[in-house]
Amino acid sequence: MLLLVALAILALIAFGVGFVVHWLFIVAAVIALIWLISLFAGGVGRAGARRW
Repeated sequence: MLLLVALAILALIAFGVGFVVHWLFIVAAVIALIWLISLFAGGVGRAGARRW
């Protein structure tokens, strides 16, 4: 019985970590995409300095 409870707790932990890591991967991919777009667009902060 104790082994089944331990196995259930490990399964819940593995499910939670897998869910969090998956969402962190998606967030990291979105941030990298925004960084690449800003890199090729010339950056947000440098747009005003380039006009002068």
